Amino acid sequence: MGEVIELEAFRRKLAADQGFRTWLSRFREQFGPQTRLGDLSDRTLLFLATPGEENLFVIFDLVMGARGWGTSTRFILDDLLNGPTKQLILDLSLRLLDYFRFEVLGRLGWVASFPESAQPLLALLEAVAAAPGHQATPAPALMPDHPAYADYAALIPSERHVFIRRLIPAALADFRQRLEKTEPP
Repeated sequence: MGEVIELEAFRRKLAADQGFRTWLSRFREQFGPQTRLGDLSDRTLLFLATPGEENLFVIFDLVMGARGWGTSTRFILDDLLNGPTKQLILDLSLRLLDYFRFEVLGRLGWVASFPESAQPLLALLEAVAAAPGHQATPAPALMPDHPAYADYAALIPSERHVFIRRLIPAALADFRQRLEKTEPP
């Protein structure tokens, strides 16, 4: 009798191979179907969370590859991609960008852990794609020992996500400094 291949596991492996294809050469790390936010190296996470067109196109590569749509080159050249598909790619990429930035905040100890950080990136991508509408990514809660916690706590809950997002530039700068101190010259 032949070997039984679980179809869903095969699909996840194929999505990972296609989604992480450009990441493997760019970051020189191993990625697979079970790769989570916490599995990313600090250097890779910093690159993904930093603003910039090149950085966003690397996220496009993951989104498009995992969905079988090719790479960001196809997004740029506009071949075969219609308006709604491009919008979906952009929406999914920006949601992942939020999660990369929340992971930076978490590694700095500024925010509480968030449930999405425990999911594999490809499962997170699928969950975001299945979510109805264009909801904002819920931001994790600020840690009580953060110096700005009193200001955060005084806000109404619906304004707290904006407060967290305003911390991102400082968090990226702190994270970069921390990384530079720990890496050899």
